[in-house]
Amino acid sequence: MKSVSFYVTGKVQDVMFRQTFIRGAQKRKLKGGASNDAENHHRVHCSLEGNESIVDEMIKQLQETKPLNSWNAAVEALHYYDHFIELSDHQVTTDNVDQYHWSPNVVFYL
Repeated sequence: MKSVSFYVTGKVQDVMFRQTFIRGAQKRKLKGGASNDAENHHRVHCSLEGNESIVDEMIKQLQETKPLNSWNAAVEALHYYDHFIELSDHQVTTDNVDQYHWSPNVVFYL
């Protein structure tokens, strides 16, 4: 079991990145959370929990897949935190993602 938190920078706000990230976690049977940074429009805070090799694979895909969805979301850099951000502290999680009214017009590549 691996628990990791990090932030990503790039084209990650107003492009369905949080939903893309969470759907990617769900697809891999991971727990996850994502929150927009209120002060930096190019930063999103993320957490993942689950099987270590699957967490590592998803992080690799986050960094390499461009774009991540049909809205051209893209991660330019990923920076690890030395602490874990609890999933309940995030805006969007694998538990609450379906409670949001997302645009249906997005295709996920992650």
